[in-house]
Amino acid sequence: MKPAIALFLALAAPAIAEEYPEFEVGWLIFGDLYHVPSHHLDEGEGATAAVIRRGYLTFDAQFNESWEGRLRFELNQSGEFETYDFEVDVKDLYVARQLGQQELMIGLSPTVTYALIEGIWGLRYLMRTPMDLQGVASRDTGVKLGGPLNSSGSLNYSVMIGTGIEFGAEAGDGRKTMASLSWQPAEGYFLEWYVDYEKLVGRTDRSTLQFFAGHSSDALRWGLQYSYQDRQDDPTLALASGFIVRPVSPKWNAIGRIDRIMEPSPEGDNISYIPFDPSAPATMFLAGFEYRAAEHFMIVPNGIVTTYDRDDEGIRPNTDVQLRLTFFLDFE
Repeated sequence: MKPAIALFLALAAPAIAEEYPEFEVGWLIFGDLYHVPSHHLDEGEGATAAVIRRGYLTFDAQFNESWEGRLRFELNQSGEFETYDFEVDVKDLYVARQLGQQELMIGLSPTVTYALIEGIWGLRYLMRTPMDLQGVASRDTGVKLGGPLNSSGSLNYSVMIGTGIEFGAEAGDGRKTMASLSWQPAEGYFLEWYVDYEKLVGRTDRSTLQFFAGHSSDALRWGLQYSYQDRQDDPTLALASGFIVRPVSPKWNAIGRIDRIMEPSPEGDNISYIPFDPSAPATMFLAGFEYRAAEHFMIVPNGIVTTYDRDDEGIRPNTDVQLRLTFFLDFE
């Protein structure tokens, strides 16, 4: 038995003994039909295919009023153009306990890095949030604690210590300490400050500073983000991003987003599905319309255009253009 699964069962056992648990099972799947008229990679130029980017099978358990847990499996296809290999792995495996208004979480779980940003963006199936897209891990195995700091709940904190243990679909590279402080000055408006420090074995350490401002309501969602990750001797990751999601009818949402990568992307061509040329700063534009075809089914015609500055040799990489018809089935 894998150590993380054994830990999950050991922590859950006392809670199960108190009363019978409640279980829920959910699933989702999303992917694209795409065509690439122009790309900096030769294999991307002219590529046309259909891809299932992700599929999740999720088991949620409510052991009692205080204890809950999640086990989620992830299915994904290779992120290379016109490649169809499938892989299945564990995405989440954690237990959580409510301690008054605070929540303690142990196991493989979402990191603190962009939880609020992802919640307001709300379109991970269309595109990952900027730091996620640029290779900053969305999951880590460790301990997380968070909750309100005042009686009104307008001021919240979250801290996480990640071990970087290689388990599941994704984890940090090393031991990582993360902390965020968010403030809700008015209904639907959010400000968040985030810092982290990651200790890597045999490599230079990393530290991140991030600021986010956003709004979420039925009539409008928007967000502005700045992130800077110092990788010491490794290439720096610095980006700014803004997005807007606005309903234009009961079934249609207009979507726009711009990511500015101020230094050449450290992950570059290793980024699945939407690779960046690693030699030059870039600006990525996303535009689309989300159509709710049914209660659990979304269809999104969208386009992605990535333009590049000149590299150190004065050469401007080819502009990346990707046209997609994205689908999303959600039964979670």
